[in-house]
Amino acid sequence: MLTTLAIEGYRSIRSLVLPLSPLTVVTGANGSGKSSLYRSLRLLGAAAREGAIRALAAEGGFPGTLWAGPEAGAPTSGPVQGTVRKGPIALRLGFGSDAA
Repeated sequence: MLTTLAIEGYRSIRSLVLPLSPLTVVTGANGSGKSSLYRSLRLLGAAAREGAIRALAAEGGFPGTLWAGPEAGAPTSGPVQGTVRKGPIALRLGFGSDAA
């Protein structure tokens, strides 16, 4: 059984480690990342079936999958129109299990 879902830098999820049980229910306010969580699961499944490159391409490539929020050090007030990425890009998705 899968016991953990780990997501880093995917869409609206900066970093998340989610323990899983036989039934895991996800709730939250609008805009809290529920759809990003679901889409990350779908991306992992597609990567396992079709390969990572094809799965990422179907998501729109890296621009469609990467963390969309401000980079570290961004101002916390005032309007934001967009930013230019300054650092390297990274996306990490994975599962953990208790199987040996």
